[in-house]
Amino acid sequence: MIKFLIITASLITCIYSAKAETVSFTMSAEVERNTSIMLDKDFVLNYIKDLQIYPKFFPNIVSVIKLTDTESEWLYRVEAPLATPYNLTFMLEDKSTGDSLLLESKDKIKDYLYCMGVLSRIKENKTKISFVFKISMTREKASDIHFLAGVLGEKFLSEQMKDKLESDLETFISKASKDMYIASRTSGK
Repeated sequence: MIKFLIITASLITCIYSAKAETVSFTMSAEVERNTSIMLDKDFVLNYIKDLQIYPKFFPNIVSVIKLTDTESEWLYRVEAPLATPYNLTFMLEDKSTGDSLLLESKDKIKDYLYCMGVLSRIKENKTKISFVFKISMTREKASDIHFLAGVLGEKFLSEQMKDKLESDLETFISKASKDMYIASRTSGK
């Protein structure tokens, strides 16, 4: 009987240890926005493919460094309540084709960033842009993200992240659109 209890206790300990090692905490958000720009599609596409507009107009994107024709390093600032802000680095691969911009993290597990813009010509000098922006952070323990993350939970924090990302994308679209119109006037297009 004692051997049975020892074996059972050992087995339960092993199961809980294995389970604890595989548990992780993930915060994620995905937002989509559409807008129309009264400019030629080719001009708009070239504008949104300029990586320097993102740190200039997208809140919390601190910097973007183009490493090669298809790779760039993005520094994103995370500001959480009751915590010191910290930066995440994303290595993005440019998978753009035709009338779209597609930048996606090479690492799809720990920290993931996805930025897509699909353009379609509505009529001459009017272009529709559909933006999709995704971000996720996965850590072994909730406290690796925020000291209250375990209490607040993945769902709540992901909802907060989504609200912030929606606001940031709206800000980006508004500021970049204004700048795009100014750029079109100075370029004569």
